[in-house]
Amino acid sequence: MKKHDHKKREAPISYRPPRELRDEFHARVQKSGLSVSAFITKSVFDCPPPRQSRRPPVEEKQLARLLAEAARIRTQLHEFEQAGQDSDYANVLDNISRSLADIRTLLLTAMGRSP
Repeated sequence: MKKHDHKKREAPISYRPPRELRDEFHARVQKSGLSVSAFITKSVFDCPPPRQSRRPPVEEKQLARLLAEAARIRTQLHEFEQAGQDSDYANVLDNISRSLADIRTLLLTAMGRSP
Protein backbone atom coordinates (compact mmCIF):
# COMPACT_ATOMS: atom_id res chain seq x y z
CA MET A 1 0.00 0.00 0.00
CA LYS A 2 1.06 3.48 -0.82
CA LYS A 3 1.42 5.97 1.96
CA HIS A 4 -0.18 9.39 1.36
CA ASP A 5 1.79 12.48 2.26
CA HIS A 6 -0.88 14.97 3.20
CA LYS A 7 0.62 18.26 4.17
CA LYS A 8 -1.62 20.11 6.47
CA ARG A 9 -1.89 23.84 5.83
CA GLU A 10 -0.92 26.16 8.62
CA ALA A 11 -3.74 27.83 10.48
CA PRO A 12 -4.35 31.38 9.26
CA ILE A 13 -3.54 34.34 11.44
CA SER A 14 -6.56 36.55 11.89
CA TYR A 15 -6.81 40.15 12.93
CA ARG A 16 -9.85 41.84 14.40
CA PRO A 17 -9.35 45.57 14.80
CA PRO A 18 -10.92 47.17 17.84
CA ARG A 19 -14.52 48.17 17.21
CA GLU A 20 -13.71 51.90 17.33
CA LEU A 21 -10.95 51.48 14.71
CA ARG A 22 -12.75 49.06 12.39
CA ASP A 23 -14.10 51.70 9.98
CA GLU A 24 -10.74 53.45 9.77
CA PHE A 25 -8.98 50.12 9.17
CA HIS A 26 -11.29 49.22 6.27
CA ALA A 27 -10.97 52.75 4.83
CA ARG A 28 -7.16 52.47 4.89
CA VAL A 29 -7.27 49.06 3.23
CA GLN A 30 -9.61 50.38 0.54
CA LYS A 31 -7.42 53.45 -0.03
CA SER A 32 -4.29 51.31 -0.36
CA GLY A 33 -5.73 49.19 -3.16
CA LEU A 34 -4.35 46.06 -1.54
CA SER A 35 -6.02 42.98 -0.14
CA VAL A 36 -6.42 42.93 3.64
CA SER A 37 -3.61 40.38 3.96
CA ALA A 38 -1.23 42.37 1.73
CA PHE A 39 -2.09 45.59 3.60
CA ILE A 40 -1.33 44.01 6.99
CA THR A 41 1.92 42.46 5.69
CA LYS A 42 3.02 45.81 4.26
CA SER A 43 2.05 47.65 7.45
CA VAL A 44 3.64 45.24 9.92
CA PHE A 45 6.86 44.44 8.08
CA ASP A 46 7.26 47.73 6.16
CA CYS A 47 7.98 45.89 2.95
CA PRO A 48 6.32 45.84 -0.46
CA PRO A 49 3.26 43.63 -0.82
CA PRO A 50 3.96 40.06 -1.98
CA ARG A 51 2.56 40.78 -5.44
CA GLN A 52 1.19 43.58 -7.56
CA SER A 53 -2.10 45.08 -6.46
CA ARG A 54 -4.98 44.14 -8.74
CA ARG A 55 -6.92 47.33 -8.23
CA PRO A 56 -5.71 50.92 -8.08
CA PRO A 57 -6.48 52.88 -4.95
CA VAL A 58 -9.74 54.80 -5.03
CA GLU A 59 -7.97 58.15 -4.97
CA GLU A 60 -5.99 57.28 -8.08
CA LYS A 61 -9.19 56.40 -9.94
CA GLN A 62 -10.68 59.75 -8.96
CA LEU A 63 -7.54 61.61 -9.98
CA ALA A 64 -7.54 59.86 -13.35
CA ARG A 65 -11.19 60.83 -13.88
CA LEU A 66 -10.45 64.46 -12.97
CA LEU A 67 -7.49 64.48 -15.32
CA ALA A 68 -9.69 63.25 -18.18
CA GLU A 69 -12.32 65.88 -17.40
CA ALA A 70 -9.70 68.64 -17.32
CA ALA A 71 -8.40 67.51 -20.71
CA ARG A 72 -11.92 67.48 -22.15
CA ILE A 73 -12.64 70.99 -20.86
CA ARG A 74 -9.34 72.29 -22.22
CA THR A 75 -10.11 70.83 -25.65
CA GLN A 76 -13.54 72.44 -25.69
CA LEU A 77 -12.09 75.80 -24.66
CA HIS A 78 -9.48 75.55 -27.40
CA GLU A 79 -12.22 74.86 -29.96
CA PHE A 80 -14.18 77.84 -28.62
CA GLU A 81 -11.11 80.06 -28.94
CA GLN A 82 -10.59 78.94 -32.54
CA ALA A 83 -14.16 79.97 -33.37
CA GLY A 84 -12.95 83.59 -33.67
CA GLN A 85 -14.39 85.35 -30.62
CA ASP A 86 -13.42 88.95 -29.74
CA SER A 87 -10.34 89.78 -27.63
CA ASP A 88 -12.18 89.81 -24.25
CA TYR A 89 -13.12 86.19 -24.76
CA ALA A 90 -9.56 85.37 -25.79
CA ASN A 91 -8.19 86.77 -22.50
CA VAL A 92 -10.75 84.86 -20.43
CA LEU A 93 -10.06 81.67 -22.32
CA ASP A 94 -6.32 82.14 -21.91
CA ASN A 95 -6.69 82.49 -18.12
CA ILE A 96 -8.96 79.44 -17.93
CA SER A 97 -6.59 77.45 -20.11
CA ARG A 98 -3.67 78.30 -17.81
CA SER A 99 -5.71 77.27 -14.77
CA LEU A 100 -6.58 73.95 -16.36
CA ALA A 101 -2.91 73.39 -17.24
CA ASP A 102 -2.05 73.96 -13.57
CA ILE A 103 -4.78 71.50 -12.50
CA ARG A 104 -3.41 68.94 -14.98
CA THR A 105 0.12 69.37 -13.61
CA LEU A 106 -1.05 68.94 -10.02
CA LEU A 107 -3.10 65.84 -10.91
CA LEU A 108 -0.21 64.23 -12.77
CA THR A 109 2.15 64.96 -9.88
CA ALA A 110 -0.34 63.50 -7.37
CA MET A 111 -0.55 60.35 -9.51
CA GLY A 112 3.26 60.02 -9.54
CA ARG A 113 3.57 60.88 -13.23
CA SER A 114 5.68 63.58 -14.83
CA PRO A 115 3.76 66.56 -16.22
